Amino acid sequence: MFVFGHIGIGRKLASPWSRDLPRVPLVVGMLLPDLIDKPLYYARAWDYVSSTRTFGHTGLLLLLLLLCGYLVRSRALLALGLGDATHLLLDWAVDGFGHEVGSSTWMAIAWPLYGDFAHYYFASVADHAESLVVTPVVAAEVIGLALIGWDYVRRKA
Repeated sequence: MFVFGHIGIGRKLASPWSRDLPRVPLVVGMLLPDLIDKPLYYARAWDYVSSTRTFGHTGLLLLLLLLCGYLVRSRALLALGLGDATHLLLDWAVDGFGHEVGSSTWMAIAWPLYGDFAHYYFASVADHAESLVVTPVVAAEVIGLALIGWDYVRRKA
């Protein structure tokens, strides 16, 4: 999970559509896939959860959030869906920089069309965190934190 990248860059990506949406559900949506999938993976309760990008990273969840938000006219659900969309887009972009073999994001987004989820094993949270110390993730964190700071300074001025 790269929290600052997902929030800072995600807010900029969502800005054309998020003006009338509540901020808290939008930010929660930006983190939602990881909030679902990381605990599922580290609980090690089910062998089908074979990586840290599974059910929370699916296109089905994204469609469900957006469809439910539209049908019940819930701005909060629409904000969750928009935040989720930015999360998936950013994960895909990081995959494109080659820090993973294949794209676990595409496998999750397209699930169940292409079969199972990607298979990655991390012995611990620390092992997983160490694998994230790569240029695309670190750069996204720095950019995201800078964007959050810039927005904060602009609001204060």
